Amino acid sequence: MEYIGPAIIIGTIFFGIVSIIKTISEHFLRRKMIDNNNLDEQTVHALKLENNPYASLKWGMVAFFGGMGLILLEFIPYEYDSPLPFGIEAVMISLGFLVYYFFVQKKLERV
Repeated sequence: MEYIGPAIIIGTIFFGIVSIIKTISEHFLRRKMIDNNNLDEQTVHALKLENNPYASLKWGMVAFFGGMGLILLEFIPYEYDSPLPFGIEAVMISLGFLVYYFFVQKKLERV
């Protein structure tokens, strides 16, 4: 249990470095393709240059359900070493993704 703190710190630093490198390399690739005018429909889709009007809704739903999971944990008694809080939080975050998915599917069916 004493090794979990350093492992989380190292994982966070690694994830941060990888995210920064990925973002920078994707930016340079997109800029180079736009400068060379190599944009067709397939390239635009591959580079994800299209706008997703529901992107902020997705993360809002995930954050909302994650917060609801934390509020729920405040009222449920559990032992210190119990995996129950992790399970409840994972289920609530997953529920947020599922609600978002079904909401967007219903919106796309209407269009």
